[in-house]
Amino acid sequence: MSEINEISARLTVLETVVKQLITHMAVRDDDPALWVQTRKTLAMSVIGAEGARHAAELHGATDAFFDQPEAVARDYSMHHRQERHAS
Repeated sequence: MSEINEISARLTVLETVVKQLITHMAVRDDDPALWVQTRKTLAMSVIGAEGARHAAELHGATDAFFDQPEAVARDYSMHHRQERHAS
């Protein structure tokens, strides 16, 4: 395996683990969607603070990274609210 393929594989694993962690923590919060949005905002602010030349690309990648956790948190929030209203 080439070095680039190895790095790519490791980044894919890291991304998967972090997404699962974010989702896991979000569903344990009172407002999962807000929790994930806060994490995303903090990530975006770090990118901006770094003064990266490719900030727009990094912001796009960050948006994509948070798509799955945001969807899970949103679904969980809606399900959780429906359970509270049914009680």
